[in-house]
Amino acid sequence: MSWSDYHLDHPALCTPLVPLRGLLSAFCERKEAINPGFHAYCMTSSGAMAAAVAAELANTALCLPGEEFMVPEDERDVKFRPISTKTITPNNASSYTFMEHFDRELTALVSSGAYVDQSGAVYSSLEQLASSAGYSALVSPEGGIMGHCLNAGWAVQRRDMLNKLRYAQTSERYIVVYAIGSNGSGSTPQAAYNRTSSGRSITVDSSSAPDIINTVDYYCDSDGKWRCYSASEITRILPSFNGVPETSVGVMKFSAVAPEGYGAPAGDSWTEVFDPLGTTVSSGANSFVLSGGSFVSWRYGSAEIPAGSSGTNYLRGWEARNVQIIYDYNTTFDFREE
Repeated sequence: MSWSDYHLDHPALCTPLVPLRGLLSAFCERKEAINPGFHAYCMTSSGAMAAAVAAELANTALCLPGEEFMVPEDERDVKFRPISTKTITPNNASSYTFMEHFDRELTALVSSGAYVDQSGAVYSSLEQLASSAGYSALVSPEGGIMGHCLNAGWAVQRRDMLNKLRYAQTSERYIVVYAIGSNGSGSTPQAAYNRTSSGRSITVDSSSAPDIINTVDYYCDSDGKWRCYSASEITRILPSFNGVPETSVGVMKFSAVAPEGYGAPAGDSWTEVFDPLGTTVSSGANSFVLSGGSFVSWRYGSAEIPAGSSGTNYLRGWEARNVQIIYDYNTTFDFREE
């Protein structure tokens, strides 16, 4: 499907229900991209809409439970009747047109903070979204003397505004795969570390916003042996969409800093050192593009561990702060900017 299939390239030359269906469909796919439960909610009988109801939704309300409607025999007879305020929220207004109700829902979607521009700046209002689409002012949804009829200028502007909602931002929706080894010993820190490699186990952390920590901890005991308590190294960071539509385009950004005591036995004093540990991470800002199904893919067991002072506990590696992921849904949407 495309905008032209719903005459949203020239909505003034079409009966109004068709372009409004198109706007509603495009709105719903953009909401579904950031709301895992949205599609299921719309399709359950308790949530309000069977498939037939969803098809005619543009003539009544936007995904609100308990709505009823009459399907006209001839779409040219459709009246854009007001929507009772009791179906939305109690306030002083007596009714809403479809255009006003659409803008309420679009405002809520934009205000969620989930959509950003290409640089990662969050959209915060319809006016800002309209500006990003090249407009100096927001077309009013009231329709003026047209009353409840379709304002074609409004429809075109909302089409262009929906086109800008393509970059979805999240601090979650990723999976970290670790290779974990422990209790290696040797004459040097590197030898102790190498002993942990043969018995590594692979652990997948798919919890919500898992920690991103890549570390090795070691010390020199009283007999001069270096001992590696553990090596917990990241091998892959994968996207996790948690019920929202998948996309193959995205970027992960975070700041890398020295680790802060993760895995250190209680009561021990540790010297914490930033070390990439064989990864491509650098201290400070980092950015990784989603490619081949993963943000990063690294080897493990290949780090070079420098020696230190005997009697000192070392924690080498890094941890991620301020994780941000921006997914680009433009190629996923049916309604997209061509």
